[in-house]
Amino acid sequence: MSVLALDLGNSRIGVGIFEQGKARDPGMRIARENIDEELGAILKNLTQSQKPAGAVICSVAPELNASVSQLVQQICGLKAQIVGTDLTVPIKTKLTDEKTIGMDRLCGALSAYVNTQLACVIISAGTALVVDGIDADGVFLGGAIAPGLAMGAKALHAWASQLPEADLAPPENPFGLNTMQALNLGLYAAARGAVRELVERYAESLGAWPHVVATGGDAHRLLGDSGLVDSLIPDLVLQGAALVWEHNKGNRE
Repeated sequence: MSVLALDLGNSRIGVGIFEQGKARDPGMRIARENIDEELGAILKNLTQSQKPAGAVICSVAPELNASVSQLVQQICGLKAQIVGTDLTVPIKTKLTDEKTIGMDRLCGALSAYVNTQLACVIISAGTALVVDGIDADGVFLGGAIAPGLAMGAKALHAWASQLPEADLAPPENPFGLNTMQALNLGLYAAARGAVRELVERYAESLGAWPHVVATGGDAHRLLGDSGLVDSLIPDLVLQGAALVWEHNKGNRE
């Protein structure tokens, strides 16, 4: 039994078909600004050969929920359920306030733990750089949120009038030989350094080195050659959303 999963992020929209948390078709991602032109065609293409049993949306962009749900209904004939509103994420936490956490973080942590059954660090490198932890019992421990690469580049350009906006080309030299190289080197070093600091801090708290999972649009270029990541899973949040739908369906039955 398959489910259509959508991940409505700050910069990108992810879509895929999943069975038991595994992708039936390769997940697709589009920029948010292209949603009107592309999402309908993607939904039609994914579901025309076999209609999924349901649809689930994990969203950190609530302003899109109604329009995307309507599109799913029109094209796929499915009533989309929203994680956190219609569906509960089956994960325990140590958070002091569960009402404010983004459902993408919980979906990513759930997917990482279901796939590994290990204590994990989950690195999401997108608009924000988020580094979360989950222990060996599957309890979500919380995490840290920092600016992502693009956000850092835009902030430096906005607040320092003499600095251009970094093009975020991966650094090739140990020293930036011009302003653009210096910006790129600083942004990458800051992000990588933050990730390594947090992973080491989490490992010390857990008492063992965790399995490190990375996801998000910038995960590969930021961490692909870092030697720090054990699993690079672009569709981690989509997988988690599908698992949430399956869990809640099982409970209803």
